[in-house]
Amino acid sequence: MTSQFYELCNDVAEAIQEAVSELVGKPEAGVTLRIGADGTPTEKIDEVAENAALSVLEADGRSMRLVSEELGEKVIGNKPEFTFVLDPIDGTFNAVNNIPFFCVPVAIGNSDLSDIRYGYVRNLVNGDIYTAEKGKGAFLKTLHETPYLNTGNKGIRMHVSYLSELSLLSVISYNRPHTAAINNHNVRRVRVFGCAALELCYIASGIFDAFIDMRSMLRVTDIAASKLIVEEAGGRVTDGKGKPLSTPLDVKKRVNMVASNGAAHDKLLELV
Repeated sequence: MTSQFYELCNDVAEAIQEAVSELVGKPEAGVTLRIGADGTPTEKIDEVAENAALSVLEADGRSMRLVSEELGEKVIGNKPEFTFVLDPIDGTFNAVNNIPFFCVPVAIGNSDLSDIRYGYVRNLVNGDIYTAEKGKGAFLKTLHETPYLNTGNKGIRMHVSYLSELSLLSVISYNRPHTAAINNHNVRRVRVFGCAALELCYIASGIFDAFIDMRSMLRVTDIAASKLIVEEAGGRVTDGKGKPLSTPLDVKKRVNMVASNGAAHDKLLELV
């Protein structure tokens, strides 16, 4: 089943990439068409991407529940076998403005963030693919893998960093300035790239050590896939109080998140 999930996710991501390729960086890509099911504006590039994904899913033949940022929820077929959680474009602002940091995140589960069993994130700029299956690790597959590594079809197994001292950490933090406790005075560096799903994959691969967003703005479609990827890479993901995330798969729900390599997690929780 896992290989079938990979193929389905990959087909969806490729269809989206092809559909939006001529829109990236164009003014018309950012034209607001309506307010989406998640309560935020649906721009043209979002709708084009979602329509491309929907065509693939409807042609697949399996019955599923689709949870997507723009349309909300749609049942395909009569007896859903799983829930397919999709953000057609994570990092829409980046894509519209030709900032090379946006992706397609897909998660497969049942009804809640706690029961996601497969995660897939495709970087739409360089083609990197991050995947994880519950209990089986997290992997990165690039278009330019070094042949001698012999990593197989899954790619390179990822692991989070091992740093535990706050002063050494590289952190992605979306805290608002007037409430931010994470800053360059207590960690080594703070960055923001505007695409949560891909940023979380940077935690899983050890490029960054932690991701923090306490604005109550993150949607399940933003984080469902990458949450599992971080955890399967050895990291830890909680809310701001250290509790596991168990939010229903509903685009109207919002969450706070602290994701880290685990070694520094408790110290970070004290700051937020």
